[in-house]
Amino acid sequence: MRAEHKYLVPNAALPDLRAAIAPFVELDRHGHGYEERGYTVRSIYLDTASLRYYHEKQAGIKVRRKLRVRAYNQLEDGHPVFLEIKRKVENQVSKNRAPLAFEDLGALFATGDVKQYIRLGGHYAEAIEDARRFFYHVRRYALRPTHTTVYEREAFHGRFDATLRITFDRNLRGASYLPLDALFTDDGLRNAFPGHFILEVKYNTRFPAWLLPMLAKYNLRRRALSKYCICAELNGWHTDHKAAVLAKAPPVVKHLDAEKAHTVFARSNILRPSSMEV
Repeated sequence: MRAEHKYLVPNAALPDLRAAIAPFVELDRHGHGYEERGYTVRSIYLDTASLRYYHEKQAGIKVRRKLRVRAYNQLEDGHPVFLEIKRKVENQVSKNRAPLAFEDLGALFATGDVKQYIRLGGHYAEAIEDARRFFYHVRRYALRPTHTTVYEREAFHGRFDATLRITFDRNLRGASYLPLDALFTDDGLRNAFPGHFILEVKYNTRFPAWLLPMLAKYNLRRRALSKYCICAELNGWHTDHKAAVLAKAPPVVKHLDAEKAHTVFARSNILRPSSMEV
C-alpha cells in the first residue's frame, strides 16, 4: 500500500514547480512525446448500473475500489492495454494489473479466457491471477463501461527515495458511455479544468519535506480529486442515471445461460474461492 496526496494547481505554477522539484527527482523513463515530457493516459472505468463506485467515493467510504481498462498514448499494432483494480483504504492505495493486446480486448470480455489473452512476464508475474480478480468483480456486479478519462501525465521518481513518485496530470477531459473499443478515441471529450492541473504525490514511507515550501507558496491544500468523479459530474452525473447507464452501456460481459457459463468458468477458472473477494 502507498500513500497518495492530490492537489489542484494553477497552470501558471507549472514552471516554478518543475524547477523546485528538479534537484530531488528524475524524469520517468516513459516521459517523452507530449511536449517532450509526458505521455497520454487513457482509462475507461467500469461501474454498476446504479453507479456504486461513484457514489461510494462521493459518500466518503474509506475502503473502496475502482475497475478500469487503461492504455497510453495512441493506438499502435500490438499496443498493450491493462485491466486494473485500484483499491483505496483511506489515503493508502494499491493496484492489480494485467496486460493484454488491445485487439484482444473484445474477445477477452466475451469469453473470459484469461489464460489465452493475458500477457505474462516482466513486472506481471501475477497477471493471470489479477485478471481473474478483475473478472470476478465484473461478473458479480454486472459492471459496464460508464466513463472515459484522458489526460497528459508528466511523471517523476525520487532521486533519493525510490518509492517516491510525483506526477503532473494536465488537460483532464472525459466522456460518458463510450464502449471499450473507443479507448483510443479523442472525439467528444470535454475539458474539466482548463486553467489547472492535478499534482499527485505517492510515497511508501514519508511525505517529501522539500515539497512543503512550494505547497505553501501557492497555498495548495490536499484535496479529494477523483478523475473519475470529476469527469462524471462534468458530463451531467449529478442525478441518478441508472436508466441511461442501462440503455447506453450494456454489461461488458454478456449474460450466459447456465451451461455456457459453466463452460467458460471451467476453461478460464475466473471464479475461485474466497481469495477473489479482495
